[in-house]
Amino acid sequence: MSFIFLEIYTPTRKVLSRNVDFISVQTDNYRLGILPKHAPLVATVAISELVLTMDGKKFHYAVGGGLLNIQKDKTILLLDSIEKSDAIDIERAKRAKLRAEERLKNKSSNIDVKRAELALKRALNRINVSSR
Repeated sequence: MSFIFLEIYTPTRKVLSRNVDFISVQTDNYRLGILPKHAPLVATVAISELVLTMDGKKFHYAVGGGLLNIQKDKTILLLDSIEKSDAIDIERAKRAKLRAEERLKNKSSNIDVKRAELALKRALNRINVSSR
């Protein structure tokens, strides 16, 4: 059986460097399933759920967006953030969701709307992925 050599990086650390069976990732335009020998590709990763199949077992992660680079011999994910589903602090995610909703509801001239929308999207993603 063939594998995909996957490397995952965040701005602060190397998260993963190993063979995986399958990668499911959301780009800005579509959900992408990556099998061994996938064609080379560069895409933007959306704030979404990343699913990795390793040794026949699925692992779910909340990712905060980033870049995907599929090369002939390896696949690289450069992510803003990544959290394994069972490591997500659900209460913290719920508080972040409430803060973002409050900021968007009480729009004032000094609020960065785009930043609040992204914070809400990240919080909702973390809440969703934590249930996996």
